[in-house]
Amino acid sequence: MAKPPKINVTKTYTLFSRSDENRPLDLKRHRALEQQMQLYGYIPAYPIVCIRDEKGHLVVKDGQHRLAFAEKLGLPVYWVEDETGFDVASINNTQKAWLPIDYARKFADAGQADYAELLEFKEEHGIPLTVACSLLSGTVGFNAVSESFYGGTFVIKDRPWAKAVVSVYSPIVKMEPKLKAAPFLLACMAVSRVKGFSPKRVVENVNRCRQKLIAYANRDGYLDMLEEIYNFGQKNLIGLKIEATKAMRERNPRLKKNDAAQAEKAVA
Repeated sequence: MAKPPKINVTKTYTLFSRSDENRPLDLKRHRALEQQMQLYGYIPAYPIVCIRDEKGHLVVKDGQHRLAFAEKLGLPVYWVEDETGFDVASINNTQKAWLPIDYARKFADAGQADYAELLEFKEEHGIPLTVACSLLSGTVGFNAVSESFYGGTFVIKDRPWAKAVVSVYSPIVKMEPKLKAAPFLLACMAVSRVKGFSPKRVVENVNRCRQKLIAYANRDGYLDMLEEIYNFGQKNLIGLKIEATKAMRERNPRLKKNDAAQAEKAVA
């Protein structure tokens, strides 16, 4: 049985040079790696793999980004010397990047109830995990919660709104699959913020006027459509689009600040 290579450690970064076999350094693309190294330091279990060139110098065959970030952060570098002559491209291509579902299952299996509920919500309503995460967090986009989600600190903050949105979106998309699009989802998010809004009323009315289910290119088109459906056959008409737009603006700090500034300007 071959003896495993010795793991060495150093902070003399000039010992190493990069192999021509490897990809060009792209530190911006590997920011997640930098964040993990800031959090955990350089983990010895993942040493840089080096070979010796004809002059006996160390050449990094695998781990060039770990080396670059270690130097940037002032961390010690763990490395091993290898003589097997493996193809670094083939080795790296066998690695599959983690998907959001992998993170959710990992944290759910670790006993984190919010991730378990997130997975159940996704399956129950047949929506992408990132959409389910946004809804349960009370936000319109996954980017707003991605850091907490990947970091294991995701917390459910708005179950009622999330349930209201899917109570409109899911049954209507089931009736008319061509509406399965981001602008329609955004419209459902907006109307579900209106005080007194009834998802049940929308779905019941859709069954009476399915011809009004038309695909649009933007959220406003869908807001017009939902308002028309919501008021179909009703005596008390609701300005759903205006109310939905106001509700979403109220939740957007930047737009809310702009509105306040405009109001002050008008009074002055």
